Amino acid sequence: MKPLSKIKVLDFTTLLPGPLATLMLCEAGAEIIKVEKIGGEEMRKAKPLIGNESILFAMLNRGKKSIEINLKNKDSLKKIKTLIKGCDVLVEQFRPGVMDKLGLGWKTVKKLNSKLVYCSITGYGQNGEKYKKAGHDINYLAESGLLRLSTAKDGSPIVPITQIADIAGGTYPAFMNILLALFKSQRQGLGSYIDVSMYENLIPLAWLGLSQNINGSFNSKSRLHLNGGLARYNIYKTKDKKFIALGALENKFWLKFCQIIKAPQEVISEKGSQKSLINKVQKIIEEKNENFWKKKFDKENDVCCTVINDLNDFMKDSHIKNKKLFENNVIINKKKLSSIPTVLDKSLIKAKITSKAPKLGQNNNLIKK
Repeated sequence: MKPLSKIKVLDFTTLLPGPLATLMLCEAGAEIIKVEKIGGEEMRKAKPLIGNESILFAMLNRGKKSIEINLKNKDSLKKIKTLIKGCDVLVEQFRPGVMDKLGLGWKTVKKLNSKLVYCSITGYGQNGEKYKKAGHDINYLAESGLLRLSTAKDGSPIVPITQIADIAGGTYPAFMNILLALFKSQRQGLGSYIDVSMYENLIPLAWLGLSQNINGSFNSKSRLHLNGGLARYNIYKTKDKKFIALGALENKFWLKFCQIIKAPQEVISEKGSQKSLINKVQKIIEEKNENFWKKKFDKENDVCCTVINDLNDFMKDSHIKNKKLFENNVIINKKKLSSIPTVLDKSLIKAKITSKAPKLGQNNNLIKK
């Protein structure tokens, strides 16, 4: 039996933050009932497609159930309330106030189910000066200051390559707090309301800059030590215009790195400014191709220096392949693809499986009683 076997979740979420959180609940054994508007959620149409089925939707919603319903219809609302009475968790991702207008807000549904764990995922939370504002991942990163910390050479912010706020600020906090609230519900017989703000949950990700800011030592115009301002922790370009990533924060790693690249004594002892040290290391690294350095660094376990892979290299990595992290499959329009693994430990989730995303309204029988 998996950890969340017999746990039933009513999932009103769309796009990425909520669906990824409920996917992890699903993998841990919970039954996920995805509540979709008439016509289905937006991600069903997201490219790339196999036939008329979205790969992105399938990756995030595999193994779940789907009901298609008009929540503004009174009869439909009654059916949803009946479902809520038998659920352990409700997750929603509407803007603040929407569930209240539908008659499905926390104050209403807790009267139907006193042990219910009710989780709301929004950009800015359920209250405060910004709670009514619309936003997406890039907006939360921008307002948090994190976007300013990752810049191009000319100082302009760079569009992130993944949805940091959605996942680190939305998905993971929702998942963790739902588990804690379930534990509380089982021990105390009490339900919980969880307010997940993707914007506010970015605070721990800015721990270094904020710590310096609180101390009065933060300079927004200079790079932080772990953001390109330190020779030991930086990115260097090779002769063939590829890159290596160095993370030699501890002395033993720095000394080993310097030994491998045959750095001069002034680099080893770190004499001069960090900027000059970075330039000196760069001149050494750019004398050889990426493959030369890869062979050198791959021989050592205590150097903290790696080449910068692309996603194809990552999936072909023998470490990843031998651990069979992509062994589960998802069927999309009769085609079998490797499913993207979540962070859950293998011992806690369903064994090797082949799953599908639900067809829209596939489980409408759940609301026809």
